[in-house]
Amino acid sequence: MAVTSLALTAAVSAPAAGSGGDAPAGCRARTSLGAVRGAEKSGVCAYLGVPYAAPPTGARRFRPPEPPAAWQDTLLADKAKPPCPQDLSDGDGSGVEDCLHVNVWSSRTPGGHKPVMVFLHGGEDIYESASDVLDDGAALAARGDAVVVSADYRLGILGWTELGGLDRSYAGSGNNGLRDEVAALSWAHDHVRDFGGDPGNVTVFGQSAGAVSVDALLAGDRPERLFRRAIAESGPANAVQTAHSARTAAERVFTLGGIHGVDDLKALSTQQILELQKKTRAGLPGFAGAVFFAPYIDGSLVPGPVVDRITAGSARNVDVMAGTNTNETDFWALFTPGLIELPLRAYPFFPPVLAARKQRMYDVYAADRPGLSEGRVVNAMLTDQLERVPTLRLAEAQSRWRPTYVYQFDWHVPYATGVPEAQNLGAMHQLEMPFVFGNLDLGWVPRGSAAVDAQRPALTRLSHAMTDAWTAFARLGTPGWRPYRTTDRATLIWNLTPRVERAPLEKERALWDDYSFPSQD
Repeated sequence: MAVTSLALTAAVSAPAAGSGGDAPAGCRARTSLGAVRGAEKSGVCAYLGVPYAAPPTGARRFRPPEPPAAWQDTLLADKAKPPCPQDLSDGDGSGVEDCLHVNVWSSRTPGGHKPVMVFLHGGEDIYESASDVLDDGAALAARGDAVVVSADYRLGILGWTELGGLDRSYAGSGNNGLRDEVAALSWAHDHVRDFGGDPGNVTVFGQSAGAVSVDALLAGDRPERLFRRAIAESGPANAVQTAHSARTAAERVFTLGGIHGVDDLKALSTQQILELQKKTRAGLPGFAGAVFFAPYIDGSLVPGPVVDRITAGSARNVDVMAGTNTNETDFWALFTPGLIELPLRAYPFFPPVLAARKQRMYDVYAADRPGLSEGRVVNAMLTDQLERVPTLRLAEAQSRWRPTYVYQFDWHVPYATGVPEAQNLGAMHQLEMPFVFGNLDLGWVPRGSAAVDAQRPALTRLSHAMTDAWTAFARLGTPGWRPYRTTDRATLIWNLTPRVERAPLEKERALWDDYSFPSQD
């Protein structure tokens, strides 16, 4: 039976018969689907490319995920599988449609019942994979004595295009990527004990688009059936789209692709779908391309707007941690250097309901940032509008039900003199990832490798502190600092000397109080 909604996860399967609960000897595991052999890496067993669902190809293309078939011989899982189809930066297509796999890293310490951390990667739901270097779970599993699972899920048109307008039997296909993530979490419940994990103590955590999926799952029907805890890293809850937005996006795909029925779309090759996908995103204004493909409110898997649902108690039985980075939008300056020099008059999609106070808001931000350019101040406003304040709204809603924890990642590569301003980037989107996973690869950041070489002991300590906090939250439900409440707004500031601050940047946050941050429409 296909995994079509959270409701289908109500009866979580029992652990596979005969599973002992201990870390497998010789990096071998025996599941109810078949035996698996992985490889040892730094005291961790790595099982790469384990199928959690049937290949979404042929008749299954654009359909909800179905359970994987069992296998007879031992599955050799010592090498990563190709990612789901995606466009690379050089324009060439990469990946295969048979991509619904998980990677599992399990510490080899004696005993089972380790906390389980299921990671959903970012990438605007159009690129990245479970096997990206930054997301390698070996160091996190080893230091945290945990089982780390990273899941691939369908991307772009293949995973996030609503086809119900063409054929009612495909209704809900616009959330197939989310359904894939549900299937991966269900796989973890069914099989993670065979790899040394505790199926009763699963934490889902995601970054960027993966965090938006976490938000969407928190808004579902009794998400505690899938996971006990959740961490959302730089994923604003309002990026979960309305049904109208999903239909509008689908219509753009159909119009630009000359698509008149599902069969027309199914007849396209993988490469043709990637070319159409690129075409549909071309020319979109501002950051619209970054949220063109996303989860949407379909009335079943995602019953309503995330913050509204959480306010009403949808996640009352889930522990939640959420946070953002101080200079989120600097990340996009890697690809659009002029973003750093953006003047206030060119501020994209500023909320019309706040138009009369735009200049006053800018003045408050500028007063707290003396000496910074207009573009830097505008980007601080953008970071708050797009990431920080929507994330705090989710934390506020959840804090009514359970202790909720908030962080802000503040470290950045030290600024250099004599270089263009666009190369002096702050604590940008995704910069926390190498620290959480313990993989201090900053070669993708200007002067990042040099910063690691110069500050390796201090940065290693910061990484260890963050890894310890993430795994402590996964194990116990608390990362080690006091919960976030509207009367206190306690926030852990991650820098070389981590500290808890009461209501950081409160004047700026309060400027947005009259704005509801509605779902993307």
